[in-house]
Amino acid sequence: MMTSHDAQLIFLEHANRDVARAGGDWIVIQSCELSPRGDYWVLRGNCEAYVVHGIQERCLVGASAHLVEVATGTVKSVGSWQSWQEYLQNKYDVEDANGSHYLLSPTFDKSDKAALINLRQKLGCRFQDVLFMTSLDGRCWLSGTLRALNHAKWLLKQEAIDTAIELDASSGGAIEISDRCWHWALLKTELLRRTIQPPGANSR
Repeated sequence: MMTSHDAQLIFLEHANRDVARAGGDWIVIQSCELSPRGDYWVLRGNCEAYVVHGIQERCLVGASAHLVEVATGTVKSVGSWQSWQEYLQNKYDVEDANGSHYLLSPTFDKSDKAALINLRQKLGCRFQDVLFMTSLDGRCWLSGTLRALNHAKWLLKQEAIDTAIELDASSGGAIEISDRCWHWALLKTELLRRTIQPPGANSR
């Protein structure tokens, strides 16, 4: 198995490949740990001026961590907008889906008048729009990572809109959201895109 020392050597070679030619700061290791599943070494690194000498203004930003895959030695940098745990969980969820799509759909249909009225009020859309969103053609509202959809489900629950997440081979016309869709205003904007009915759609 790849050791911590092996992973650090691989990362340092990767990180410092162009330093000498560019005249930049050398990258050094801050920490190294094995992921819970044992499939990646998780490393944090920064420039020597910051790590060793504590010069704050030399601190490099842009990556939250770097992953060295145990099986292949491949290095992957994780952007600062997400944690390495979030990145790996998204990766595992994609693997578990096995080519299918995670979809968020309402747990109610157009026979539930109270739910329809609430949905129309919360989205500020037309009644025919919520009829479409609860029809066979329009009930697949959102797609994306399982983590993003779980958060969307929680946001919708706060608005008394009940939904469920399932796997399907087809995306069903669902709007794809990212992990950055983190508050109601953003989610509402994406949901309103689902009210646009494609040619030939009906309210079955």
